[in-house]
Amino acid sequence: MPATPFHRILTAWDASPAAHTALSIAMNIADGNGTVIALAVLTPPQHTETGGETSRDVTSQQQWLQTQFREALGTATSHGTRVRLEWSESVDIGKQLLECAALHGCDLIVIGRHGEDSRLRTSGIGPVAHEVCEGSDLPVLLVDATRSPRNSLAAP
Repeated sequence: MPATPFHRILTAWDASPAAHTALSIAMNIADGNGTVIALAVLTPPQHTETGGETSRDVTSQQQWLQTQFREALGTATSHGTRVRLEWSESVDIGKQLLECAALHGCDLIVIGRHGEDSRLRTSGIGPVAHEVCEGSDLPVLLVDATRSPRNSLAAP
C-alpha cells in the first residue's frame, strides 16, 4: 500500500465525540509516517470579575482537556505516529485552527462535524467547520461523529 501524502495533520480537540473520531481518523491517515497536531482552543469566560477568575477557569479547562486527551491516546494505536496536543486561547476557533495549520505547515485538516447552526442549515455543518472549509487552502476532511462510536480510537 502506498504511503499517505499527508505528513502533518491538524485536528481540533474539545473532547467531544466528533473530536475523538477526528483524532482517530487523523492518526490512521498519518499511519506512522507523520505527525498529528491536536489543537485545543480554550475560550475564556465572557463575564468574569477578576483576571484570577479567568485564569483559574482557563486552567481548569486546560487540565480537563489534557486529561481527556491522554485517556483517548491511552486507548489508541498510533503505529508510531507522533501525536501532540497544543493550546490556543480565543473566541474564534476557526481562525485559530487555520493559523495553527499555516504555522506548522500542515497538509490536511481533519475536524469533527458538530451539530448544525440554523444559519448554515443548508450546508449541514456548524460555524467552525464552515469557517475552516471556507478559509483553508488545504484539504479539509469533515468527520461525522454519529457514524463512528466515541471510543473508536484504535486503528482498524
